[in-house]
Amino acid sequence: MGFEGYYLSMQRNLLNFRNPFRSNCIWKFRALISLLNSILILQNPFIFARTKLFLLRLQGAKIGTGIVLRKSVKVLYPWNLEIGDNCWIGEEVWFINHEKIKIGSNVCISQRSIICSGGHDYRAASLEYAHKPIEIKDGAWICLDAKILPGVTIGECSVVSAGEIARKSVPNYSMLIGGVIRPINPPK
Repeated sequence: MGFEGYYLSMQRNLLNFRNPFRSNCIWKFRALISLLNSILILQNPFIFARTKLFLLRLQGAKIGTGIVLRKSVKVLYPWNLEIGDNCWIGEEVWFINHEKIKIGSNVCISQRSIICSGGHDYRAASLEYAHKPIEIKDGAWICLDAKILPGVTIGECSVVSAGEIARKSVPNYSMLIGGVIRPINPPK
């Protein structure tokens, strides 16, 4: 087999994709409720933040006190979200939380950031799921338009700079900037 033949035999076959949640009735019910809330309530710019917090808690999200939640925040599966006390969640933040996303206290997640615990295995011809939980520890700051990918932990009082993509964990008291993790001093 020549070079071209090798690549022709390595094609995607999404017909064989197996969704483990497809046959689970509880999961289907939760997904339907989440979809309806997303369309009718949670994405509605005329719904107040306190109402959104109440609805997220009603759907199983564990959310502390003193939360500032902007109107355009999107949460895929509220029951997979934990937020500590005194956190700020900015405009257009998106939680794609197929697995648990745990946010500590006094965390700031700035505008247009995406926190995504879901993914696919690119090596599998059928792109099987490769979801992993995410943890953002106390005092962390996720700056404007940053992305946090599956399996990442952002350490205590650490910073992910604007526009960065956190593909691997950031230790406590560190900053991800320019693709490099650097140590920083604790806040004063």
